[in-house]
Amino acid sequence: MNKVILKKGREKALLRGHPWVFSGAVDALPQVGPGTILPIYSSDGQFLAQGYFNPGNSLVGRILSFEEGGIKELLKKNIVEAISMRKELFGAGTNAYRLINGEGDGIPGLIVDFYNGYLALQIHTRGIENLKPFFVEQLIELIKPKGIYEKSHSPARQEEGLESFEGLLYGEVPETIEILENGVKFVVSLPNGQKTGFFLDQRSMRAQVGKLAKGRKVLNCFAYSGGFSIYALEGGAQSVTSVDSCSNACKLAKENSLLNNFENHVVVQSDVFEFLERETFDWDLVILDPPAFAKKKANLEHALKGYQKLNEKVMRKLPPRSLLLTCSCSHFVDENLFQLAIFTASRKAGRFVRIIGKHAQAPDHPIAITHPEGSYLKSLLLFVQ
Repeated sequence: MNKVILKKGREKALLRGHPWVFSGAVDALPQVGPGTILPIYSSDGQFLAQGYFNPGNSLVGRILSFEEGGIKELLKKNIVEAISMRKELFGAGTNAYRLINGEGDGIPGLIVDFYNGYLALQIHTRGIENLKPFFVEQLIELIKPKGIYEKSHSPARQEEGLESFEGLLYGEVPETIEILENGVKFVVSLPNGQKTGFFLDQRSMRAQVGKLAKGRKVLNCFAYSGGFSIYALEGGAQSVTSVDSCSNACKLAKENSLLNNFENHVVVQSDVFEFLERETFDWDLVILDPPAFAKKKANLEHALKGYQKLNEKVMRKLPPRSLLLTCSCSHFVDENLFQLAIFTASRKAGRFVRIIGKHAQAPDHPIAITHPEGSYLKSLLLFVQ
């Protein structure tokens, strides 16, 4: 029987429920094609788990189940549980959420987002790519979506020997979909939007901004389709300015203003760093939610300097007693490193800054307690004296 055998003493991580196997822990790995599902045993013959393996990678295996049995039946249980959890989390005011969140739902390498009856799918690994027909079949059976659209462009695919892929997998998907999030309306474009169409992971922080915005002048940098901006307007902001370098993002932000009947929203297409350099500030609530500055570990030092420079620019110009929500979605920048970069920015800017809040994880993006690496999004809510 083809099976993976770990080196003596290297089974501890799996016994604790961690879903990854690194090549240095493997004693014997059969010559199999990338993405092949294999049982995993300790050196003394104890069954540990089932996972798919890519022999060319340092992260050589990812766990699909810690149980013995038919893998498709076990995976279906995980899908059903993920769907059931979301039904408990969201009521009538929200019809867009993450349905399957990789390791957080026991299916590493698979992301599925639900947008008002349509599904957006991302596949990051060869093992999930091999199982794609199965997952599509299950999603059709269990969700009965109007359409399924795949947007798989992550750098992880290159490491897995996969090319990027985008296209319709099932049914029909319109160019734009209207969604509800906490009763707020948004237009989402699966074919033309960033990621899967909307940054669902910032739902809780958008709601926080809505609560803080009353009477304030708000600047939303890297605004994309204006998620934070619309919540700020909904919360009673005096005015909101959204800045993004992408013309399509600016178009969506304007559409979302009209959809919610807001007029006091200025949308500016500009490089954010250039905008911050030239503008005089009267904004007293600023949101910085940039794209990932470190998409691989080699970019870590450059990313930290980027976060420091960006936040320093804003802190130098903010009026006294302003609020700054600053975020990082860079997986390789952990919470301590991010906070250190913001501390350095405050010292260089000569501002006394206090942390008055931290990121609230959107509940549809669960992190398995056995897999802390699943935490990538960080936010600090700051009071700038």
